[in-house]
Amino acid sequence: MLDPRISLLRKKLENVKSIVLFGSGKGGVGKSVISSATSYILSERGYDVAYLDLDFHGPAGQSLFPVDIQFKGGREGVELPISDGVRVMSIGYFLGDNPFPLAGREKIDLLIDFFSILNIGKLDSIIIDLPPGMGDELTFTQRVFRDRVSIVAVTMDSELSLNVAEKLMKYIKTEKINFLGIIVNMVNLFREYNPKQIEKRLRGEVLGAVSYHPRLEEFKTIKSKLENVHEFRREIEHVVDDLLKRVNLLK
Repeated sequence: MLDPRISLLRKKLENVKSIVLFGSGKGGVGKSVISSATSYILSERGYDVAYLDLDFHGPAGQSLFPVDIQFKGGREGVELPISDGVRVMSIGYFLGDNPFPLAGREKIDLLIDFFSILNIGKLDSIIIDLPPGMGDELTFTQRVFRDRVSIVAVTMDSELSLNVAEKLMKYIKTEKINFLGIIVNMVNLFREYNPKQIEKRLRGEVLGAVSYHPRLEEFKTIKSKLENVHEFRREIEHVVDDLLKRVNLLK
């Protein structure tokens, strides 16, 4: 029997033009930084964007998009707080430094509740920062929101990362998820960057590349990273340029 909450959360997202998942096969590839930076640049360009952090076990949204307000709610649900121009939500705002073990049906229930209690409203785009791998968070969002979902695959140009990225790409194709492209992060860290070789191996088009920038670690929020590491910002701008063409949000 279909959970009635599923119908409710689908209805809540009726006024969202695009839902873009940022996934990765392996952890530690910089997916949260890339997805949050994309959200920030889109907002800066005048798009009404929400960044949703679905990594319940290792959330980063609370650090990248700090908020210093109490959450407010009404009949339509909890309002998404705004941080540096971006509407945001992460379970990290509530957990602090506490661990959050979760598995099986409990995780599915939390995912349903997470979307059901939010007042999403009218948005140009939701950027969803998934945890690494192909767990419940990916399968839930992809199957519940169906043809409204697109996905970006983030990887590094390393053997370990690419090996797992190959599995993610096979899943994307098997499930027929609308694929927007591959973002290769920290290029030239392990070897000379060759996008054609990566495209051939992963059987997908490279959307953009971001270099390894050690100075990013000096800054905590995504706004401060973009403001202080100019080459990083320039590369993210290029990624956003190509992304906009593929999700048809050009103003």
